[in-house]
Amino acid sequence: MQNDTELIKLIEQAASMASVLSPINMSEVEDLQKILNQINQTVVETGGCTNQLFQQIKGTTSDAAELLQKVLEKQVADTDKSIKTVLQAVSALQGLIDQIAQQAPAADSQSNQKDLSTNSEIDVQKDMVISEEDVSLILDFIAESVEHINSAEAALLELETKPDDGDKELLNRILRAFHTIKGLAGFLNLTDIGSLAHAAENLLDQTRKSQLNLAGESIDVLFESISMMKEMGVSLSEAVETHKPVPKQKYLPQLLGKLKTAAEGQTLAASLDSPEGQKKDEKIDEILAAADQVKPEDMASQVTAKAETVSGGGKIKVSTDRLDNLINMSGELVIAQSIVAGKVNKSLGSEHSLCSKVAHQGKLIRELQELSMSMRMVPIQGAFQKMARLVRDLSHKAGKNIDFVTVGEETELDRSIVDKIVDPLLHMARNSVDHGIEPPEEREKVGKNPVGRIELRAFHQAGNVVIEIDDDGRGLNKERILKKAIESGIIKAGRELNDQEIFELIFHAGFSTVEKVTDVSGRGVGMDVVKKGIESLRGKIYTNSTLGKGTTFTVRMPLTLAIIDGQIVKVGDERYIIPINSVLRSFKPTLKQLSSVQNRGEIAMVRGRLIPVVRLYKLFGVVPKSEDVTESLLVIVEEGSERCCLLVDELLDQQQFVIKNLGRDLGKVKGISGGAIMGDGKVSLILDIPGLIELAQK
Repeated sequence: MQNDTELIKLIEQAASMASVLSPINMSEVEDLQKILNQINQTVVETGGCTNQLFQQIKGTTSDAAELLQKVLEKQVADTDKSIKTVLQAVSALQGLIDQIAQQAPAADSQSNQKDLSTNSEIDVQKDMVISEEDVSLILDFIAESVEHINSAEAALLELETKPDDGDKELLNRILRAFHTIKGLAGFLNLTDIGSLAHAAENLLDQTRKSQLNLAGESIDVLFESISMMKEMGVSLSEAVETHKPVPKQKYLPQLLGKLKTAAEGQTLAASLDSPEGQKKDEKIDEILAAADQVKPEDMASQVTAKAETVSGGGKIKVSTDRLDNLINMSGELVIAQSIVAGKVNKSLGSEHSLCSKVAHQGKLIRELQELSMSMRMVPIQGAFQKMARLVRDLSHKAGKNIDFVTVGEETELDRSIVDKIVDPLLHMARNSVDHGIEPPEEREKVGKNPVGRIELRAFHQAGNVVIEIDDDGRGLNKERILKKAIESGIIKAGRELNDQEIFELIFHAGFSTVEKVTDVSGRGVGMDVVKKGIESLRGKIYTNSTLGKGTTFTVRMPLTLAIIDGQIVKVGDERYIIPINSVLRSFKPTLKQLSSVQNRGEIAMVRGRLIPVVRLYKLFGVVPKSEDVTESLLVIVEEGSERCCLLVDELLDQQQFVIKNLGRDLGKVKGISGGAIMGDGKVSLILDIPGLIELAQK
């Protein structure tokens, strides 16, 4: 057992050295040769030379060591090709390690000595604590691997939808991702990650050679590998932050075994004596080289690089903190310029030549602000990809056939919004799969295609981003929703609601928590969390559903949380900002339109609908221009299906404002969402419409 563990350690050490091996540095070549000789000696000491695996290890290392000796003595015509052959040998040794690890559990089971989780032969990677000097390299590796894993997952999802097409480019993209991760992991001595990437690469190579059909269990195990890769990345990141050992993945040996089984027992660890095994690795290298894949000798420079150039355009990695500071500073610059422009116009008059120069400066500053904002814009593709994976896994688990379609993945919005919108969207997608799409037999009974369809769309509209989740499932049952709402005490019996108001009930906190959603309306569990999450992003969600036909959820959000388009209103000497997306209309009321409710509140009759009225001067303690409502204006604002009227003295301009927090001392004030610095240097409050509507209803 001890010699086996030593053998595993030596082979992993050889793999780590081989990943950066270069014919230029002959000392490294000599060191690798010594390690290979040690491997041979350890094989002999194990007494397992009659075992086929150990015979392959011995033959492979002997041939590689002999070839390296010729390289050192300059007896080979093509040094690069010889080094490449050695790399193939080390790759083969890694595959044999995995086979040894898979034999270990069986041996332990027979002897009843250890269980799988404590088997020393399987736990290839010893407890590893990231040293301070390696932190930057590990962080770069995590960032690089996340990009490769996401790329592989997206390609695998696409490949699964058209297995008969045999899209070689998609297959090569997945293979390229695992190959790169394997090389980088080897350089950093992350043996578990390297072993998993190597085993997945082997399975993909079998598919590329048309020796294996990538479908069913074989594609499932690749998805499992991607999931475990993500878990390993998270664990590695936590280890860096906490300075604790990198935790092991308990089920890694089982997954490696499943990968080997899926590959029908054929691995990249074919003996160097096998011409087919040699061709296999050579073809992989040819494919990856043709696709500009980084070669092993370039791994060190890649993993330490802070910037990279791709496809003729420059890309540089910048800290998000620096981007945030740039946006904040550009916002402050806009405010400062507005103050200067206001002073100049007031002092010199709009006809003065300095005013035109200040106006031109303002235009440039606005463009600078827009440019800085665009630097935080990222495609929503990452969020869509997570939902594609979720739908795929849940549909398989539920035994449903679902065609998941995405449109508009290239739509861009602020990075902070992309990060926060993922959870609400995942929850809605989960509900569409669990409760919206019917089982195949149920769909066939009602004349539907047994394959359900969920479409996810994103697009820009009127300065906002709109995301729609549309399914062709059973739809919302309004009668059941209404009945459940009355039973739960959410609404009173006999109250008349329109369709949109009924659909809004599924977002009520606690709605449909006792029974399953399918017993009530087919949807609704936890949707209150979804609504709160979207509202925290200054967004709105709308529902449209037809029983038996399907449901569409529409989410409308701003492109960024840093700025807001607002309508300035004046109350007395104060100015307030109403988010322009919440404004429906404004009008001058008549006495006939207004009435009071038990002398506690006021309501206005607007187009046959009673809407509560909020006198802002009473709410904020301001002296108005006039308390006579006929001399004032009513601004109707909306949040979901709820509305209220805000009584103001007059309407001013519509502008774009940089949002400022009120600060920790004030905390969260109902009816106020933040502040903005105006052109004259004064602060105006930004009204929180949901909070005002809640106050109006009380």
